[in-house]
Amino acid sequence: MSKILSYIRILIFILPVFAMSIEIDFDIDKSVKDANKTNKHIILFIHKDNCGYCERMSFLLDEKDVLKTINKDFILLDINRDDDEIVSYQGFEGSNKKFIKALDIDFFPTLVFIDTDKDKIVYWELGYRNKEKLITILEYISTKSYIKKSLEAFKDEEFFDE
Repeated sequence: MSKILSYIRILIFILPVFAMSIEIDFDIDKSVKDANKTNKHIILFIHKDNCGYCERMSFLLDEKDVLKTINKDFILLDINRDDDEIVSYQGFEGSNKKFIKALDIDFFPTLVFIDTDKDKIVYWELGYRNKEKLITILEYISTKSYIKKSLEAFKDEEFFDE
C-alpha cells in the first residue's frame, strides 16, 4: 500500500512539471509588446515546405535592401506550417498548423502584418511578390498608410509623386 502511495505522490509531483514544460516557440503577444516599444510592426511570414514560391519569398526577405527595411521597421516571425512549433496569440495556443488554420490561411506564402499599437492584423498579402512590390507593401505598412488609404491608392500616390 505504501508503494502505491509513493507512486501517486511522485505522479502528483511530476505531472504538473510536464504540463508546465510546453514551450511556446512563437509568443506573438510578447513580440507585439516588444515591437510596440520600438514603434515597429510585426510581419508573420507564413509558408510551407516544398513550395517554390515560399522558397523564393524566403530568399527575397533575406536580400540586403529588403532585410534592411524589415529590420528598421518590423519584427519578422517565420512560421512554417510544416514545423512542429507552438504559437501563442490573443488567447490561441497551438501548433503552427492549427494557428494557420485559425487564421483561415490556405494559400502560401502569406505575409500577415500586425499593427502593434492596436494589436490587430491590418493587412494580408497572399502569394509571392517581387522586390519592387514587396518594398512598396513594406512602405505602405511602416508609414501606417493603411489607416487612411488602400494599398492601390498608396501605389497611385507614390507613382504620381515621382
